[in-house]
Amino acid sequence: MKGDNMSYLYYKAINWDEIEDNVDKYTWEQLTTNFWLDIRVPVTNDQPNWAQLPTAAQQQIGQQLAASSLLAVFQSEVGTPALRHDKRTQQEEAVLNTITFMKSVHAKSCTTIFRALVPGKSQTFFDWADADPQLQAEIEQLTAVCQSGTPLQKKALFMLTETALSFGKYATVLQQTTLPNTNQMLHNILQGSAIFCAYLGYKFQLGFNELAPSAQADLTAWITQQFNRLVNLEADYLSATCEDAEAALNLCRYGVNQTLAALGLSASYSVTPAPFVTKLAHIAIDQDQFRQQVTAANHPADLEVMTDDDYDF
Repeated sequence: MKGDNMSYLYYKAINWDEIEDNVDKYTWEQLTTNFWLDIRVPVTNDQPNWAQLPTAAQQQIGQQLAASSLLAVFQSEVGTPALRHDKRTQQEEAVLNTITFMKSVHAKSCTTIFRALVPGKSQTFFDWADADPQLQAEIEQLTAVCQSGTPLQKKALFMLTETALSFGKYATVLQQTTLPNTNQMLHNILQGSAIFCAYLGYKFQLGFNELAPSAQADLTAWITQQFNRLVNLEADYLSATCEDAEAALNLCRYGVNQTLAALGLSASYSVTPAPFVTKLAHIAIDQDQFRQQVTAANHPADLEVMTDDDYDF
């Protein structure tokens, strides 16, 4: 009788003392430790330097931020939810919930920047991004995979969106060193994306290693085809909207290689050494580094006992 009464239950409480995979626990802790909100970054302090930028530079920055926001909204509303059906553990669901929320913060950050630097003009930039054919073509391809792709295919394209499809769009802003607070906002976004990709890359490799060799070859070929198609769309977009399109494309290509490495696959694009590539490389988390961090974080000797001072905010 007791078994019959319990048969209707589809959910159970998450017990964080019973961890199936320490990577879930570590990633949760990293995400909460790196938690931030856009309203805490003093972007208004960039106003004097923003006013000194040429109108063309302001226009480019506005367009790229709106394009970045479009992708972040897609990731929060479609991309991350599409990953939940393949969760291996209950803790993984909690991690994905946090990623979903942070992608919403990433999207809202662009509005916060607009509110500080171009008050009353944000809708013009968002309307432009919504109508851009290359951006909409990217969203259409990503949506198709989220709706009908396999769990591993969805993970691969989610990660590419966080890297290759975003890095080039940030190039115009990153080049403006006179906007330190705006750049800090982007640094926060990039840091979060690095954690997302390290985590999902680990989960991807678990599933990939369970496939038969022929299925691995098929998936690798699919990833190559999809990545190339999206990079071609991104190249068209950047060429049409960036003054220094080659620098932006270089960051895009670096993003592809970074994603492939996180998936456990070989890099396929040639990347020219550049200061912003180096900056992105310092933020990125490779799989070996990620797994070492997980091991170190779960060593009993490294646990810190909390004291009353920890509650002094």
